[in-house]
Amino acid sequence: MNLKKFDWQNWLEDENLNENSFRFYLRKEVISSEKETVFLSVSHLKKAENNLAFVNFLNDQKKFYDWIIVGCYYIIYHSALALITKKGFSSKNHLATLCALIKFYYLKDKSLTKEQIELVSKSSLEKEEISYFAYAKEKRETASYGISQDFNKKEAEDCLEIQFNF
Repeated sequence: MNLKKFDWQNWLEDENLNENSFRFYLRKEVISSEKETVFLSVSHLKKAENNLAFVNFLNDQKKFYDWIIVGCYYIIYHSALALITKKGFSSKNHLATLCALIKFYYLKDKSLTKEQIELVSKSSLEKEEISYFAYAKEKRETASYGISQDFNKKEAEDCLEIQFNF
């Protein structure tokens, strides 16, 4: 059976498709209204900042590259959640998070560029939805749950480079 995968980039071009998808996520309670917007937004940003400090510390130590990759993943993820929370919503799913980011920050107020959305997508979507996230998520999972001491330094450097380009 050959199932066509959803192309999230269609949300960038089709505001109606984005809105319909956003409403779908609301109905399915994957995205929900959030009342504690200030507290949660600040909390997500603090978490992202803590992860950034952590990965910088580890990078300076020139070791524990597996945790650098894990930290990079969470920097982007918590930053995206903070943005959505500022608009009064929370998300339980990476694709739904991207849908909301596009709705509020690309299509409506134009505060994020297409390149920034793509960067978020690379570290936010499920393995089947975009190739880089498959890479980053796999590396995060390997770093989190794997036992290899010979984790690739280059993989950690790649994740760090992406952080500083956003």
